[in-house]
Amino acid sequence: MKTEPEADLNQCAPLSEMDAGPFSQWLQNMRAVLRDELDADVPCGDCVGCCVSSYPIPLRPLDRVAQDQLPEQFILQVPGQRPGHLLMGFRENGSCTFLSDRACSIYPDRPRTCRDYDCRIYAATGLVPAGDRPVISKRVASWRFSFPARQDHAEWTAVRRAAEFIGQHPQLFPATMRAGSPTAAAVLAIKSYGLFLLPEQTVSSDGFGIVALVEQVVVAVRAFDARE
Repeated sequence: MKTEPEADLNQCAPLSEMDAGPFSQWLQNMRAVLRDELDADVPCGDCVGCCVSSYPIPLRPLDRVAQDQLPEQFILQVPGQRPGHLLMGFRENGSCTFLSDRACSIYPDRPRTCRDYDCRIYAATGLVPAGDRPVISKRVASWRFSFPARQDHAEWTAVRRAAEFIGQHPQLFPATMRAGSPTAAAVLAIKSYGLFLLPEQTVSSDGFGIVALVEQVVVAVRAFDARE
């Protein structure tokens, strides 16, 4: 199995500012991605950060090509793994086993997890990827959203408030929501940001108000997942 040269993998075009697009448009597209209605359309350029950053990739039953072609040594054993689901590991240098010549060798049949991934979600929420992922962190820091209408800024503010709130109280969320993970917290914020469009003063900072708002976020996320 070919291993990509480390020096090449960690090279992206020099980054200053990268156009992330109008915020509200990106937000609605991202919500559609999280509903499996769209694939993430990220202007990656020559960056392969998500493919070289030691990400274990969940494989679902529908990811047949990846499951069928995955070398056995890259199957990670996970206690309680559901039937038909696998967790794909990565090479010693952190790259995906399907990465070849800086491109995905199964791109038309890439896993759903890869189709969902959009590193702009960190720039949108003000969160940073967990772990030592310098390529992605560099790209995240370069994204710049535009705000052509008042709605764009209002929704950006709401998403940031949602992410900050979730990040401050991860222990109050159901364990299955993994609110302590930056990626999971970012996704929860995108799904529930509508609650945070309310004026700042309507969100109580006392203990009861915090618990009540957590419950509202949980309800909003579950409704989103149920496509209500």
